[in-house]
Amino acid sequence: MTQPGVKLDKFSMRKSNRELVFSIIHRKGCVSRLQIARLTNMSLMSVGRIVDGLVKLGIVREEDSGEQTNTVGRKPKLLRVASNNFLSVGVEIDRDRICTGIINFKGQVLKKLEEKRNFGSSSPEHVLRCVAEMVMQILSENKNLPVIRAVGVACPGLIENDTIRFSSQMKWNNVAVAEILRPLTGIDDIVVDNEVKAHGVAEDMFGLGKDYKSSVVLTMGSGIGSSAVIDHKLYRGRANMAGEIGHICMNPSGGNMCECGKRGCLQAYMADWAILREARTVREDATLDDVFQAYLEKEPWAINLIDQVLGYVSIALHLLGGTYSPDIIILCGRLLEEHRIYKEIILDRFCRGGGDDGPLVRVSRLGPNGTMIGAGTLAFYSILDKIL
Repeated sequence: MTQPGVKLDKFSMRKSNRELVFSIIHRKGCVSRLQIARLTNMSLMSVGRIVDGLVKLGIVREEDSGEQTNTVGRKPKLLRVASNNFLSVGVEIDRDRICTGIINFKGQVLKKLEEKRNFGSSSPEHVLRCVAEMVMQILSENKNLPVIRAVGVACPGLIENDTIRFSSQMKWNNVAVAEILRPLTGIDDIVVDNEVKAHGVAEDMFGLGKDYKSSVVLTMGSGIGSSAVIDHKLYRGRANMAGEIGHICMNPSGGNMCECGKRGCLQAYMADWAILREARTVREDATLDDVFQAYLEKEPWAINLIDQVLGYVSIALHLLGGTYSPDIIILCGRLLEEHRIYKEIILDRFCRGGGDDGPLVRVSRLGPNGTMIGAGTLAFYSILDKIL
């Protein structure tokens, strides 16, 4: 999208128009040339030239709609993304697992590898060697699939120019992820982004955000983060730092200690490790499932703890709603994906309303693959930026 007042040369204008037409086909699922012309205010001839080029590249296909018409001539044809002609690799890094998958243009995971172990105490070099091995394994095992040489990597932390500037969860500082992975994999096109931003892309393209102009994702797991998509564009802010809600300071003087080294961060009250830290002052060997079950059984300590956590969830939702004023806030993360009781508590407390007094609040339907799907989608678009 060009900025107001910026004059484009013919090459840039054509590239911009190609990207626009492709994004409409991708987002709509199926659409005719005439519909694209109406949506873009471009001439039917111009749309036709662009579509012919996309078909020739093999990333769009045109097929009969099957509709009967009362007029003489050909049946109307519909355009779709050739979702299984171009596949990419998406990777999610977390401190206790790495997931690698082959993703298509529909946001579907065709193949997946997962390694579960403690990576939080490992060096960046060791973790990224594991990532490279998994990428090469999944490519080797699926040579029959048309996978493009592009990898998207999603990781918690502040990420700029494919480098993790700081990750409190991984304990990493200034790790040039793409630079390390390129020689290990032999793949040049490697895109690295924050895990919540990647999930936000997936929700906007394939999930609950698809039918809304603006959406916000709030993730709750080993970290607390958010991302905002406005008019179907990811809002990054300065140095890609937008959305770091987990490190908003709620109590600077006497607050809980956060992994980042500060006191009173929102994350220090809502993250899985923060809940466990509090619970184990009462029950030394408590698991998260123990905590949520005790809440259901109305044990006073568990009620006090979870009510406090829910209070901070409410604060996070109000902060995001007031800051971005989105149409929908989408909740995700492993606290919801892996703990059914907690998910039901969240649904009952925050997701039953219709959004009359604010944005809708809903739980993601993408499940544990949402971040990986977003990472693969970012890889697609890095390649498309070069070929369109």
